[in-house]
This record gives sequence, structure tokens and C-alpha cells, in this order.
Amino acid sequence: MNDTIERLADGTLVFLPERLNCDPVVLRGLTNDEMWVALGAGAFIGLVLGVPLAIASASIAVAPTSMIVGMAGVLFTGGALLRRAKRARPETWLYRKVEWILASRWRLARGSLILRSGAWTVRRSRRLRPALSRWQP
Repeated sequence: MNDTIERLADGTLVFLPERLNCDPVVLRGLTNDEMWVALGAGAFIGLVLGVPLAIASASIAVAPTSMIVGMAGVLFTGGALLRRAKRARPETWLYRKVEWILASRWRLARGSLILRSGAWTVRRSRRLRPALSRWQP
């Protein structure tokens, strides 16, 4: 068995694993950052739904309980939906999709994206420049 590592002339390795620097999947297809966002969103949803229930039932324990239920619900349903949406797409797909939605719908973070819609061409046009007006094709 040959355990030598192949290197190029500049000293870099010939082969590196493709997903070496990617975030690992932590829970139900979510990475660490995505899991924390889902937990925060679930806690917020649970709090918004739990405070009126806590007032109606005259029990303060309903609010934190609904927060925990909201976090679990968002983790399991959101994880399944996001895993299905991210399947066979690049690692940065989700972040670029969110950035595109913010830029196209709410006009936020427009500086880094191209939002032009239409056909792109690389052919030369028939129009002549003024300096070359004497030349005929």
C-alpha cells in the first residue's frame, strides 16, 4: 500500500476532500448556525402564542412551556423541510437564496447581487462606433 501524498510543483496537495471546510450537519439536516436560528424562531413563536395562553389560563408556566414546544416544532418540521430544500445544492445555496429574497423583495443588500433579468449576449452588435464610422462590415 502506497501512503505517499501526491503534491504539485508548488507544494499544494493534488487531492483535498471536497467538504473539508463545510459546517457539519448537527440535527435533522441543519448546520449549527441554522439550528440556532431555528431555535430562536421557535422560541419567539412559542412566546408570542404562549403569553396570551398564560394570561387566559392564569398560569405563568404556560409561556415557557409553549416556547419549548415551539422550539421543538420548528426544529423538527423546519429541519425536514430545509433538508429537502437543500438536497443536491451547493453549500452556500441557502444563504444566497436568503440574500436574493432580501434584495429582490425588500430592497435590502442590493450591492452584492446582480438583479437584472433578461437575455445576456456576448456577440458583437451591428452598431459602429463613431471613431470607426468610415469602416463598413
